[in-house]
Amino acid sequence: MPDKKDYYEVLGVAKEASEKDIKSAYRKLAMKYHPDRSDASDAEERFKEISEAYAVLSDPEKRQKYDQFGHAGISGQYSQEDIFRGVNFEDLLRGFGFGGGESIFDMFFGGGRGRGPARGRDLRYDVNLTLEQAASGLEMTIDVPRTETCSTCSGSGAKPGTSPVVCSACRGTGQMTRAQNTPFGQIVTSTTCNKC
Repeated sequence: MPDKKDYYEVLGVAKEASEKDIKSAYRKLAMKYHPDRSDASDAEERFKEISEAYAVLSDPEKRQKYDQFGHAGISGQYSQEDIFRGVNFEDLLRGFGFGGGESIFDMFFGGGRGRGPARGRDLRYDVNLTLEQAASGLEMTIDVPRTETCSTCSGSGAKPGTSPVVCSACRGTGQMTRAQNTPFGQIVTSTTCNKC
């Protein structure tokens, strides 16, 4: 397991910090390191780290396991998806201009409905060269495929004169996730959204 920083240290709060202090620290750091707002080269990684720390410390059960066993109590018990489940980052960051319909899990772990990579980060072209070609300073012209915003809908997917509507039941994911506590642990099931 790669070395991880202490979650309290990541958020800059004491181990005895209240839920309110943890939430406040997260908001402040999220504003500073959100990839859409920060020019820092490590902004995306820092934002992921901050969000993971908040997801654990804001959940009483996860926080208790973390306090007792450290990262081993979390990584052995929860997947990345489990760590973020139940945390409503959209409500937490809505007043700061974030939360346009994608969840934090979708943003960082490929939920598929995010807004895509930051402008310019999606431009990449791999070229295979031999050592001789590289050494000789070979010049070549390449066409780099790139995504452009649709001129009809401006990237919203809605017809002109209308606005996109996000399903209130599944928040546009198309999936309904249900957790049920049993004597053997928690059972989580996902089904297609029956509302949309």
